Amino acid sequence: MEREFEEEVVVSEQIERKKLAEWIKSDDISLLQIPSKIFHPYRILILKILYLHGYAEFRQLKHDLRITDGNLASHLRALEEDGYVEVHKEIVDRRPRTTYVLTKEGLEAFKQFRTHIIKVVHE
Repeated sequence: MEREFEEEVVVSEQIERKKLAEWIKSDDISLLQIPSKIFHPYRILILKILYLHGYAEFRQLKHDLRITDGNLASHLRALEEDGYVEVHKEIVDRRPRTTYVLTKEGLEAFKQFRTHIIKVVHE
């Protein structure tokens, strides 16, 4: 009796796997080509803000994202190292101002990310 149950479970699992494989389309696999560094929620939000506004100051990002200085700096550094954002530092009224802009590579990466996510989620 127990052996029959185990055989049924194995057959059931094989059927489930087959169904899951049918749900994944070849377009979905293209999502794997996007660099994994972009997939962090804060990095997605940073790229989105820069995409929509063109630039953002460090303190503005910190406030809007409700993130600590250290965490924000590490996410921005990672995006900068990959060439997705550019940093501009200047002194305004004797205070430092750090502004971030999306690079051409960052713009392309974000557009590609959006396109693939929309395809995967909508289908």
